[in-house]
Amino acid sequence: EVFKAKKSPSNLELKYQYQKVKNFYEGTDDLIKKLSNKVEEPEAVYAALSGFDIIIGNPPYVRQEMLGDLKPYFQKHYAVYHGMADLYNYFFEKGISLLNQNGLFGIIVANKWMRANYGEPLRRWLKQQSVKQIIDFGDLPVFQQATAYPCIVIASKQTEYGATESSRPETTAVTIKTLQFDSLKEYVNENKKFVSQEKFEDSGWNLGNETEQALLKKLQQAGIPLGEYVKGKIYRGVLTGLNEAFVIDETVRDILIKEDEKSKEIIKPFLAGRDVKRYETLKSNKYLIFAKRGIDINQYPAIKKHLAQFKQELMPKPKDWKGGEWKGRKSGSYLWYEMQDAIDYYEEFEKPKIIYPNICKQPEFTYDNNNWYTNQKCFIISLDDKYLLGILNSRLNYFLFEKYLPKLRGGFFEPSYVFFKNFPIKKIDINNSREKYLYDQIIKLADTMLQLKQQKQQATLPAQQEQLSRHIQYADDKIDQLVYELYGLNEEEIKIVEEEIK
Repeated sequence: EVFKAKKSPSNLELKYQYQKVKNFYEGTDDLIKKLSNKVEEPEAVYAALSGFDIIIGNPPYVRQEMLGDLKPYFQKHYAVYHGMADLYNYFFEKGISLLNQNGLFGIIVANKWMRANYGEPLRRWLKQQSVKQIIDFGDLPVFQQATAYPCIVIASKQTEYGATESSRPETTAVTIKTLQFDSLKEYVNENKKFVSQEKFEDSGWNLGNETEQALLKKLQQAGIPLGEYVKGKIYRGVLTGLNEAFVIDETVRDILIKEDEKSKEIIKPFLAGRDVKRYETLKSNKYLIFAKRGIDINQYPAIKKHLAQFKQELMPKPKDWKGGEWKGRKSGSYLWYEMQDAIDYYEEFEKPKIIYPNICKQPEFTYDNNNWYTNQKCFIISLDDKYLLGILNSRLNYFLFEKYLPKLRGGFFEPSYVFFKNFPIKKIDINNSREKYLYDQIIKLADTMLQLKQQKQQATLPAQQEQLSRHIQYADDKIDQLVYELYGLNEEEIKIVEEEIK
């Protein structure tokens, strides 16, 4: 009945009442003109009453890779369409569109739409509706058998009670920190914040209250986006397609060089994401055979012989392959002895740079001037910039991690470029003597941190390690205070940052 009403409204009683009103004023043109905007056709009135009072749901989890044939339809029919969006995006728009004007829509879905790039059209569209409540469970195991990162969203149509963007009620927002409660309703009431809906940014939604929102806006205005600051020089590590063949230990490295001295030219020191720690000197016993696209492998006979052991697993899958399971690598324009990714920016690895892992529990940035290459679980910022290193390792940046980055199970963050590129970095006014002083001090202290961390890594006596830990903590705290001042934070704002990450 509800769907039928939306498609072909028909109500004899409304038509009869409408005709009575129209007949009463027939011949009285002036009155009709004055009242015409208050007298609606019965179809319009009836259509407003059609639709569901309540819609609730838990959409099936279907990743965008499985939606290939459906994407043209979604693009044509949905305002929330994005080429990388998972299926649940479309449940928002479809569900809310099926409500009546006073109806409520409630859904439990993955929370990544709030920050992910593919969620921007959805965020923009939801801002035009009335978002009543968001309950974010972060990485808590709400569903025991699945890692879902769920959130609950309750919303209604834009035109509910004639609401406009400026008159809509605030959104009730709650970030759930634990599942150890007797009543979700009581937990929400005790921990809720109120967020003005127009404060939500299309680039990503944050559930902080008005004070937090104001602080985040202040930070954004104090700096320029990281992507702009580094001029786009953030690069992912190397994806070989078969680490078993291209990643070797020190013993194999020595054998290859002994067989052919020329092998040394394309064997590079190699890091995994887990090897990168905050301010620490980089160490690893792994090496990478850097067989880039276009390499003349015959110039390196020992390397070719080593790779030949894995030839079947290294073969790229032919595009016209019709057989069963392919035992080699995925299709591509690379040759069997070449790495899978082109890595056209490989020269950036051989410059002074900042390295960080793509999965971490806190900011884990360090400095490298020893030409380390990394796997795809790391990113590099190819700048010799210890001021930036200090900013990125600061507690203020940790606060931004909490507010802007996707949270993974176990309290881990994922600072992928698509999220990280918008972090505000204060650009120094060299004509401002105070800013220049703060800039110089941060560089000096970042250097101190690198030296102290190296000394602690090498220290063997507990007393030495304890003493170095105290020095490290002092220098670390000093950088934090300098960064707070540089971004113009007052005591209340510093308190917000410290309480968020304690």
